[in-house]
Amino acid sequence: MAWRNSERDWGGIAKLFHWAMAVLIIGTSIFVLHVNDSLPWFKSSPLIFITYINWHKAFGLIALALVIGRLLWRRRNPVPVTAPLTPFEATWSHRTHLLLYALMILVPVTGWLSSSFFGSGTKFWGLFEIPPITPKSKTGVAVFYWVHFTLAWAILSIVAVHAGAALYHHFNRRDRVLRAMLPGGSTKGDAA
Repeated sequence: MAWRNSERDWGGIAKLFHWAMAVLIIGTSIFVLHVNDSLPWFKSSPLIFITYINWHKAFGLIALALVIGRLLWRRRNPVPVTAPLTPFEATWSHRTHLLLYALMILVPVTGWLSSSFFGSGTKFWGLFEIPPITPKSKTGVAVFYWVHFTLAWAILSIVAVHAGAALYHHFNRRDRVLRAMLPGGSTKGDAA
């Protein structure tokens, strides 16, 4: 597999960014469901609460760094054409991707601000800590926590739409959209 994108295929680096972001978005959401006792079969203790919150924050900042890297990589690589799209589909695909990228930046930034307004740094598994970037503020915590919470549900909704569209292309349209992004998948032998 090539590392760079071609006109027909996603390269290995683009696939790595894509799937790493998918794991981070879904994984950090699962951490929060555990922390908030939102799952009936799991009740967190104070130690688990603090541990999961620190993991959530660290993974969120890793996701922010990855999305910046992903955007820089995307600017230097062609976006492959993996299926013919109608003008309507092309427009909405583009808009959905723009919204997804905006949310991949805004969700961790608003979480970082919320945590900073609370006066809490971000610990990276005892290796180092990133200090708060704002002074403490109860108002700031209240505002940015709810903005972060709302945007997090929005990104999960857009991810679901994105995954649904990929499955639609695979099972209904029978084109290369999903296969082109699967790890190790190559579409070189597929008909255009």
